[in-house]
Parts: sequence; C-alpha cells; structure tokens
Amino acid sequence: METGKTTKYFKYAIGEIVLVVIGILIALQINNWNENRKATIEETAILESLYENLILANQQSEVLITDEKTLKQLLIRVLRVETKPVEIEKHTISDSIFKSAVWDLQSDLPIINTYVNLKNSNKISLIKSKTINEKFTDLDFHFNKLNDALEDRLSVHQIRIDDILEKDVNFILLIKSNVQEISTVNESPNNYEEILKDKRIRNLLGMKLDFTQDVIDRRVALDKEMEYLTSLIVIELNNR
Repeated sequence: METGKTTKYFKYAIGEIVLVVIGILIALQINNWNENRKATIEETAILESLYENLILANQQSEVLITDEKTLKQLLIRVLRVETKPVEIEKHTISDSIFKSAVWDLQSDLPIINTYVNLKNSNKISLIKSKTINEKFTDLDFHFNKLNDALEDRLSVHQIRIDDILEKDVNFILLIKSNVQEISTVNESPNNYEEILKDKRIRNLLGMKLDFTQDVIDRRVALDKEMEYLTSLIVIELNNR
C-alpha cells in the first residue's frame, strides 16, 4: 500500500482465484462425465440382462400357455361339451385322461430375476427411459392379475375340486401310470359315464374350466406385455 501497488496485487489475487475456480469446475465436469459414463455402462448392462431374462420368460410363458390350453381341451373332452360334431363322437374316458383333467394344475409364473432384483434394491431409477419405466408398471399390473387368477383357481381346487378324487372315484386306478409296481386287478373300475352325470362333479369341473380360461387370458396378456417390453429394450440398446 505504501508503494501504491495495491491494485496490482488485487488483480493478481483475483486472477489466482479465477484460475482455482476454473480448475475446480473442470474437475467437477470431468468427474460428472465419468459418473455419467459409469451410469450409462451400468444401465446398458442392466438392459442387456433384462433383455436376456425377458427372452427366457417369454419362452417359459409360451410353455405355460400351451399347458393351460391342453388342460382346457381335456376338461372340454371329459365334460363332452365340444362344439365340433367330429369331436362329439363317443370316446372312452381313460383313467389317465380323467386324472389329468381333474388333477393337473399349473401355478408357475414366468421368472424375470433381473427385474425382481432391481425392484428389491431400488435401482429401477438407473433406467432413464421413461417409456421403459412406464412399461414396468404395466408389467407389474399383469403379473398381479395373473397371480390373482392362479390363486383363485388354486383355492377352489384345493377346497372343492380335489374332493372328486377323494370321494367319487377309485383313485388307486389313477395312480397306476405313475406307480408301475402296483396291481389293480382287484380294484373296482371307474364308470366315468355315470360319474360325470353327477351335477356337482360337472359343475366343479365347469368351474375349473372357467378359471382355466381366465388364467389363459391373463397369461396371454402378460406374454404380450413382456414381448412389447423386450422390443422397447432392443430399440433402446440399438440407440446406444
């Protein structure tokens, strides 16, 4: 101050501060770029894993839908309510056919492990695509609807339909195909013609048929939702 150099020193100090600030800003920018790069790499890995999971889930879904449709046709055949004249012709209902119609029940859901892990770890937000995130909400909706339909059918099955095998038929004959060592020579044969005239039995199997159709519809809806989500992920990955 005595030599009149105050202004010069202030300018120097301000220059130093500006340089430090610029250096900090550049460092922050580089850090943000690195963080964004890491997040993009992680997001891409998640999308690729989701894609693989969805492909497998779709394959599982198709098998489950086929199983449900097979059960539906068995129930229609056992109840003899086919609509095509060629299918109404007299046919024998075997023990194995009756057992499959009454006993079989598919309760599995397609598995998407990556999605489940993302939800459990609260990492859904790592996927930036708004469209894909919205589809996850739709996916949850269809999963829940299918699960409700499966639980409704299972509940009715366990409480009422299983009674048919316990009270109305000779079940020993029905297990012969699985337990080859047993002899059924002394077992009374099942007269399915008479058994299926019982209104209670027909109504219970009719209920199972109705529930099964509902399950099929829910499975098909979920399958389409997974297919659409898969296509969105493919588009997102191709844009990377």
